[in-house]
Amino acid sequence: MGYPQTAVPNTAHSVFYAYSIHVNGVEIGSLENISETSTRTVERIREVMFSRGAEVKEIVWGGTDTSVTMNRVELYNNAILESFGVEIFALEDFTFPVNITEIMQLPEALGGGKRVLTFKDAVAENWSASKDTGTVRIVETLGFAIRVVRGKRTG
Repeated sequence: MGYPQTAVPNTAHSVFYAYSIHVNGVEIGSLENISETSTRTVERIREVMFSRGAEVKEIVWGGTDTSVTMNRVELYNNAILESFGVEIFALEDFTFPVNITEIMQLPEALGGGKRVLTFKDAVAENWSASKDTGTVRIVETLGFAIRVVRGKRTG
């Protein structure tokens, strides 16, 4: 998550980016981690009467299932559920879809610009919190099922 005062590193050697995450157009604060996963089922069509083994003749792909997981260190002012701008404290209260936009500012040495990914109609499907009593550090994880992903690059 990039902060407003953070500059994008000017290097082509190491890869660093400035990130910001927005939910329904509102930046949600610092994240420890955000990860995306896409999976899809494929069906292998094989010969019925085969002479050399069950050779695959065709592969048919199904729909893609995408999910996004966010990890965030809980801050004093709000927990991860509250960072969406509404007063919710439990997953069962998160009953509305949101659009999550990931904006990655590319280094100037690599041409600059932004890569923007929007995860549309994200529905919260899991939440967890890890509480380390030794350091009093709370890390929350929130997972979403995504309807569709759209992306673009800007110059």
